[in-house]
Amino acid sequence: MSRSATMSDVFLLTKHFYDTAARFSSKPALMEKKNGVYRSMTYQEMKERVEQVAAYLLSHGLAHQDRVALLAENRPEWPIADMAIISSGLVNVPIYPTLTAHQLLYILNDSGARAIVVSKPAQLQKIVAIHHDCPQLKLVIVMDPPETLPEMRNIEVVSLHSVLTEGEKLLNQEGRAKLDERLNHAHESHRVSIVYTSGTTGDPKGVMLSHRNFASNARGAVKALGFDSSQTSLSFLPLSHVLERVVNYALQFCGATIAYAESIDTIAQNLQEVHPSAFVAVPRVFEKIYNRIIQNIETEKPLKKKIFYWALEVGKQAAVYTSRGKPIPSGLSFKHKIADKLVFTKIREKTGGNLKFAVSGGAPLMRELAEFFFAVGINIYEGYGLTETSPVICCNRPGAAKFGYVGLPIEDVEVKIAPDGEILARGPNIMEGYYNKPEATREAIDEEGWFHTGDIGEIDSEGYLKITDRKKEIIVMSNGKNVAPQPIENVLKTSPYIEQAVMLGNNQKYMAALIHPSLDMLDQYAREHKISVSSHKELLTHPEIHGFLEKEIHRMMADFARYEQVKKFALIEEELTQDNGFLTPTLKYKRRLINEHFAKTIDGLFAEGSRV
Repeated sequence: MSRSATMSDVFLLTKHFYDTAARFSSKPALMEKKNGVYRSMTYQEMKERVEQVAAYLLSHGLAHQDRVALLAENRPEWPIADMAIISSGLVNVPIYPTLTAHQLLYILNDSGARAIVVSKPAQLQKIVAIHHDCPQLKLVIVMDPPETLPEMRNIEVVSLHSVLTEGEKLLNQEGRAKLDERLNHAHESHRVSIVYTSGTTGDPKGVMLSHRNFASNARGAVKALGFDSSQTSLSFLPLSHVLERVVNYALQFCGATIAYAESIDTIAQNLQEVHPSAFVAVPRVFEKIYNRIIQNIETEKPLKKKIFYWALEVGKQAAVYTSRGKPIPSGLSFKHKIADKLVFTKIREKTGGNLKFAVSGGAPLMRELAEFFFAVGINIYEGYGLTETSPVICCNRPGAAKFGYVGLPIEDVEVKIAPDGEILARGPNIMEGYYNKPEATREAIDEEGWFHTGDIGEIDSEGYLKITDRKKEIIVMSNGKNVAPQPIENVLKTSPYIEQAVMLGNNQKYMAALIHPSLDMLDQYAREHKISVSSHKELLTHPEIHGFLEKEIHRMMADFARYEQVKKFALIEEELTQDNGFLTPTLKYKRRLINEHFAKTIDGLFAEGSRV
């Protein structure tokens, strides 16, 4: 029988971690794939490494609340370095490994980081490139060092292996007393992290978060979602993302096991190897899984397609009951068991066969996606929050999920709607403020402690919160009409022929969209309709393809007001990705950059005299 979490009312990350390490000392804490096989590290082994790194950091004269940056992909060394930094009374500044050296320079200097832990030579080279402009940086620790460590003026560069070895020696000397002093000195109000928002415009802001912020949020997540020591989670959303980080805390504090995916591209394979019971993802991941399933079904013979869509309809009817913790009526239950055996078990087997639920956050999840996955027996609980709220404000939960809503507030968090529709939140999860930006802090948190989220929403009679859009992303048309782009974009993406959609229309008479289509599905459509093309560029400019997608888009606009409907669109061959700079690390659109890059195309959509 699994042991449930017993998180106390003491909001200290360090206390929860060391308590868990004592209770579950021999249990696997972390798993990583090496030489083709997943290998585990126990809580005791993790604790020993945390203490060794902490002792080493303290031996370098780092003062209480000094900043230490962490630049690494998801791997066991990330939470080890994180907890070592926090145990030492220092402040972790996590940095997305996809950021450039120039972006890294801003964060290091704004935070005043005196040390940084990096993962591998490619990340180390970023430090080499900018170290002359980082006068406060004195120590670089490398997890996977090159054969020869680079020399940097006034900066010590050392391998993590050397840190662990030296840390073990220090703990047998004066290091143990220094570490115990910092641990005993810890207070829930002490800052443990400065997390820089990935922001779609301008320089990122450093969000100051404390023991209390994170620990209260982790406890709320444990209570809402029912995490316990029996669970194994596959981690692939970047740990620099505050949602993945707080879920990792929640899992660790109740003795669960966390396995790290090799990369975002190996998720399908790693699911089969780890057999997780849970994972966290952003909606884009679920969209890709959904689109792949639908695309595969569309290539099947008519009978198999008919069985699939019959089963899906049965599953959706059953999900109305299962999502709210109600028994499925007997007649429907019989059909559901047949649908499950014929269709759904095969889909779930591809996730490892043990998946109990997944958590979605970082952006709105389409209602249709939530219904689809619940229908096939993969329960996705959508949550809502921001970096500034540590991050969870609300979430759906087992037996109390509501499609199209982001759930109820978690423990100790209050939510209300301002007169202009903005969502406000208050509680122990609200940040201390923005680092070095007192004016921005005053704008975000009012005198009564309410954090202004910048999101627009509504609360229903049962207390469930629904997000309608970002306040700053609302499109204001030339006729004064306000259009929320995300709901329209989300509906468009439910088409198997549309991968991405970006709504346009600021100061214009009508709405338009940039569409990145599913090239595989359009290739298939072209073959079936004997449309001869020699390239994807030719495919996307073919009149029959454009006409087909025009009908598809028109069909999907039926439930929107006339002024909200897409009147014109342009097809773009290039997928909008993090690598080409059009998505943030949390896979949100960088709308300003997209508008600038495709300016000529967009101008054509709104050109005077163009056909609507």
